Amino acid sequence: MKEIQEILKKIDSLQPDEKAILATVVDVQGSSYRLPGAKMLILKNGETFGTVSGGCLEADVLERAKQVLETGEPQVFVYDTTNDQDSIFSLNMGCRGVIRILLEVVGNKMWHLGIHHYKTSAEEFIATSISEDGKYPICTRASFDARGDGSTELEEEDYQFLQKEIYERWEDKSSFVETYEFGEFFIEYLSPPTELTIFGAGADTIPVTEFAKNLGWRVSIVDHREEVVTKERYPSADEIIISRPEDVAEKVIFGEDSVVVLMTHNYEHDKTILKSLLKSEAKYIGALGPKRRSENMLREFQEEGLELSEIELEKLYSPVGLDIGADTPETIAIAILAEIQAVLKDRKGGFLRNREGSIYGRN
Repeated sequence: MKEIQEILKKIDSLQPDEKAILATVVDVQGSSYRLPGAKMLILKNGETFGTVSGGCLEADVLERAKQVLETGEPQVFVYDTTNDQDSIFSLNMGCRGVIRILLEVVGNKMWHLGIHHYKTSAEEFIATSISEDGKYPICTRASFDARGDGSTELEEEDYQFLQKEIYERWEDKSSFVETYEFGEFFIEYLSPPTELTIFGAGADTIPVTEFAKNLGWRVSIVDHREEVVTKERYPSADEIIISRPEDVAEKVIFGEDSVVVLMTHNYEHDKTILKSLLKSEAKYIGALGPKRRSENMLREFQEEGLELSEIELEKLYSPVGLDIGADTPETIAIAILAEIQAVLKDRKGGFLRNREGSIYGRN
């Protein structure tokens, strides 16, 4: 998400007659450093934003980008790194995969359908034609959002067909390539930024905020002390909310993909907030402190007559964070954000060397 945010910012800053090349990974077979949807913006002077590989393809992509910029015609290039012999620029890439990359011309007044997704945080799919053999030219597009709305450059019959196909796979929330009677399309899933809400304004919340923003997440800070919850102290925070613990339910709204971390260092405050959070739609709730602290809270909730389902209890992670031996504000922040990432991706957070099968969970 941070990558696309930087690319969008640069596109918006282009002069009216200035053009650049956008490279997008549209298909991967086998192993690859980046997955479909990875993007790189290439300016006329060779400056780049984002990456489409681990650094092994970029030099060749830059050369091909010059051709596309000159002709103005989008193209899809194939990189086959499965050969044992040295490949791109005499470098043995070792990825052992086939990667297809779409190159297209963009400018500050032109962008493919779906640009509003990145500015409104909407969940969306974009369908892009990527074959010269189909009914539509390369880069013909259609968009589909969760409300059933969208826009299209396709004929209505084809758009309706794609809409049905995509909604049947909506819950997969993944990008894929599919060939239909009217052509081959890259179906790209666009996810909204992770919404992180941090309760508390201690010194240890600052690295959590900064690291999360470096990931491209949207961060809100909630505390009742106006003197410490300031824009000067949290310059990168997207939202600062002044709220007493008992008013959280009225002032803070959580969606089903929201993630929350309790870091107030005050037992009663955390308890009041947690009571509200467990009944909210938040996907993840991390609570700082020893396990017995949260266990005491849950026991007190039970004594007070609050009934909690297994689903509600399962979204509580306390102590918060992965077990990496974190003992400083910065390493604790890493442990917290790594655990959230693991939960969002439905992973266990273990060592990759112990993982069986693909790192990315692909066949």
